[in-house]
Amino acid sequence: MKLATLKDSTRDGKLVVVSRDLTRCSEVGHIARTLQAALDDWAHVAPRLAQVAIGIETGSQPTMRFHENDAASPLPRAFFWAGGSGGFSGPRDSISLADGASDITVTAQVAVITDDVEAQAASADAKDAVLLILLASDVSVGNAPAAAAFSPVAVTPDELGEGWNTGDLALLVRRNGKALDGGEVGRKEAADIVAKTAATRALVAGSIVGTGLCKASCALSVGDTLRIEMNDRTGHSIFGAIEQTVEMRGK
Repeated sequence: MKLATLKDSTRDGKLVVVSRDLTRCSEVGHIARTLQAALDDWAHVAPRLAQVAIGIETGSQPTMRFHENDAASPLPRAFFWAGGSGGFSGPRDSISLADGASDITVTAQVAVITDDVEAQAASADAKDAVLLILLASDVSVGNAPAAAAFSPVAVTPDELGEGWNTGDLALLVRRNGKALDGGEVGRKEAADIVAKTAATRALVAGSIVGTGLCKASCALSVGDTLRIEMNDRTGHSIFGAIEQTVEMRGK
């Protein structure tokens, strides 16, 4: 199942279920108005959303065209993110930095959205708490977090099989159209990372945790355009693309 949040007049946007090929979507406000509302009652809401996803693929569900440019980050704001809780920019919004900003770097990686996780939870429990997977872009100026964005679409783990959890699927990062060298692939268990994050504090539903999988970093300059995405084994985009240009505020 693939989920996205479309921008509207509210802070948290409206939740939609997206087709596997990212071309169509269906509004699900009658099930859950926002992604956070869905996460808060996931056990009951997820099966209903899954039925909508099936209907989209079989043609029995009304749909409209899905445009990645209309999407906010799946969670426009979150209770927890290593780069700082709060609001996130959309995956196609500009990276707006203060005039004179320098030493700009971006870190891209695979991240997960969790259910409630108790403090000091075991890895097995943490694995069950991984509800959605998405791509993350974290921009810093010097050592200070400056901006964060996430892929247009978040997907349930079954969409990826085990490839996402072992580094078998490559993260594609391009700066001004030029591909960067591959990041740290390695074999990591996202559940272990979630459990480690919850070692000293509980996580609430809607927490976003960076897994470090496919992690890649690069320097950016004003005017640079960054594109981050991941393709499946047939070459099709899984999450849609984060594509942002670095700009100075007021320019």
